[in-house]
Amino acid sequence: MPARLQLPMVITAVIGLVLAVFCSSLMWRWEQRAAHQEFVAVTQSQVAALQRGLDEYLNQLQALRALFEASDDVTRPEFESFAGRLLAGQKAIQNLSWVPRVKREERTEHELHGLAVGLPNYRIRAVTSNDSIVIAPEKDEYFPIFYSSLPVTSRIYGIDLLSQPGVGVHLLRARDEDTLSAVPNFVLHSRDDDVHAFLFSLPVYRRHMPRDTVEQRRAALAGFAHGAFVTGVAMEQVVGQSAMARGLNLYLFVDGADDDARPIHGLSVGPAARRAELATFGSLRSQWHATGTLVAGPARWILVATPVGNGPLAEHHDRSGLVLIGGLVITALVVLFLRSSIHHAHRLLRANEEISSLAHKDPLTGLDNRRAFNERLAAAFSGRRGRDSAFTLLYFDLDHFKDVNDTLGHPIGDMLLQQVATRVSAVVRRDDVVARVGGDEFFILQHHADEAMAAALAERINQTLAEPFLIQGNDVHVTSSIGIALCTKKTPTADMLIVQADLALYRAKGDGRNCFRFHSETFDREVHERVSISDDLRGAVDRGELCLYYQPQIELATGRIVGAEALLRWKHPERGLVSPGQFIPIAERTGAIMALGEFVISEACRQLQEWNQLGIAPNVLAINCSASQFKAGGDLIGFIDATVELSGVTPSQLEVELTESVLMEVTKQHNTLLARLHQLGVRIAIDDFGTGYSSLSYLTSYPFSRLKIAQELVFDVTRERRNATVVRAAIRLADELGIECIAEGIETPEQAALLIEAGCNQGQGFLFGRPVAAAEMTAMLRERREVPKPNPAPLSLAG
Repeated sequence: MPARLQLPMVITAVIGLVLAVFCSSLMWRWEQRAAHQEFVAVTQSQVAALQRGLDEYLNQLQALRALFEASDDVTRPEFESFAGRLLAGQKAIQNLSWVPRVKREERTEHELHGLAVGLPNYRIRAVTSNDSIVIAPEKDEYFPIFYSSLPVTSRIYGIDLLSQPGVGVHLLRARDEDTLSAVPNFVLHSRDDDVHAFLFSLPVYRRHMPRDTVEQRRAALAGFAHGAFVTGVAMEQVVGQSAMARGLNLYLFVDGADDDARPIHGLSVGPAARRAELATFGSLRSQWHATGTLVAGPARWILVATPVGNGPLAEHHDRSGLVLIGGLVITALVVLFLRSSIHHAHRLLRANEEISSLAHKDPLTGLDNRRAFNERLAAAFSGRRGRDSAFTLLYFDLDHFKDVNDTLGHPIGDMLLQQVATRVSAVVRRDDVVARVGGDEFFILQHHADEAMAAALAERINQTLAEPFLIQGNDVHVTSSIGIALCTKKTPTADMLIVQADLALYRAKGDGRNCFRFHSETFDREVHERVSISDDLRGAVDRGELCLYYQPQIELATGRIVGAEALLRWKHPERGLVSPGQFIPIAERTGAIMALGEFVISEACRQLQEWNQLGIAPNVLAINCSASQFKAGGDLIGFIDATVELSGVTPSQLEVELTESVLMEVTKQHNTLLARLHQLGVRIAIDDFGTGYSSLSYLTSYPFSRLKIAQELVFDVTRERRNATVVRAAIRLADELGIECIAEGIETPEQAALLIEAGCNQGQGFLFGRPVAAAEMTAMLRERREVPKPNPAPLSLAG
């Protein structure tokens, strides 16, 4: 192999080797630092555990002191019972004792008392310099061990603590300062072997005697609550409770020890215990170690810990070795890979080109994806120079494509998108760009095109997609909605062109789908107007700009007012009276319809109650509810229930009107809401009957109280025989089902007369009264004004 081809592999091998060694050294230091941190943390936890054990023992000593300060005459059985409870589970506590103060003149009586309470051969004894125990010589005072948790046969009974200089000096200081006496290293006389322990004593003063000064405390001293704490046992307990602590060697030194000091005998724990006598304070601190401090009153001890060799807390460098080996392996693999790559560079080049091509294609349809289309659109936008470079953007999607996926499955939906791409690609010019940008959404970039050419292309797309698709034996029918945006000199950016096409598509969907719409400045103004109305609508309720108008509902035969419909009006401070047709659809889209609906319900109930109090209320007051309100489910029903109860109106005076389209949407997902509304006692009416998805199943399945014939049918009832036939059928249907029937939009006496002849009892429209404000409606109800009866003579219909 030529040297120029070997050079990259040599360089890679050198770099890999350097990196492997460098990373291994980093891992070595990290392992060392992590091991030290864990070692220190475990050591500190052991120090804390030992300190807690020491504190717990001192608490027992405090309790014993409290016992003797509470009573001047504590008997031995009382002491043994109390001490037994304190020592339960305390293996580290060698004993608890009561050490009374005995004066020279009290010695004989005290020794006789000891014999009397069952202490064999009891005498006050002293410890000599060679640790022998003899009868104590005569002194002014003694502090003998009198009560103890040890058996009465123990040789500690009667030992005068003052006879031991290392103990006595601490006792006298504790007496004078009313503090703890601590002997940091003491060989127990209660054991035959040399067991080292901590001796602790607390002065006990006689009750009711002052002890504010040293002289008062000396006079009031009754004795000492005394005990021995075997630290070796405590340390073994702590180590035994922690698996990690078994990786430690622990050494205990008296505070202030010099470098040559050896640990307190018997208190080194772990594998190094057998060679504890070889360790010194200085030798331990010269190696890897951690220290901690134990404190008990004035006494302090230093705990030195070292890790057990090859134990869990010792340094381990397995990972650094693995990193080094792994680095070398990876380097070798990379070198081999480079060798292979050099031989097959041309293959990789072709693969990269193919990947680059796939990055710009939609994997399902093979069309350009969004990324590729954005690049082409940006290029076309930046290349605008004159009329010849003008272009249009068509943005379309499939109407109700979700229904295809839901009914036939996503695989069928994917096949449909593939066939759509094929058909659309067949009707565009060669230089036009078709892209799938997501789901069922497609972009078309039509170069060198004006408005007429864009309209012609959109028409071809609608026609070709309207033809049925045969997919795996299924006839699939879809249509498309298309938004078109023309790139003009006023179009600021390519992104704005996409926004304009999106708005045009939205308008096409709003106009019924299966059509195309152009974006225009007029449409921009309409969008701006809708946004402005949406902004103003927020807070309209709080600002008091909304009110209800009322249109009377008439009994056709008598002209008597039998009901009213509440209609929402917006008194805008600048626009004047805004019609519901302008702001209700906007409120539906923005979610503001919920606040408007609650206002209508509250205000209608309030007005109805006011009319009830005046004795002029109509039989029923109707309000309109949208599908958005019902989608809130229990919120709407709960609000109606609470408002009706709060206002005090009879529920049957309130009627909720639902159009057939709303009814279909509500019952599809919320089929229990109408039943709940009926349970409240509120009436339910079908509004605009005959213009939506009329179904007899609705009339038989739900508790409707009234059927309202749409004004579109009533308007031509005297001129179109079909309208008259539908109206008569609706009236007969309501009569057969026992449902009230009312006709909307009555404007002429002829319409009213035909409705009477057909059997319709109630009507509503401009013939009887336009919607009026609450004050005017109140006046009409107060006057009980009756509208002149229409001519009941039957009418003949043209054609």
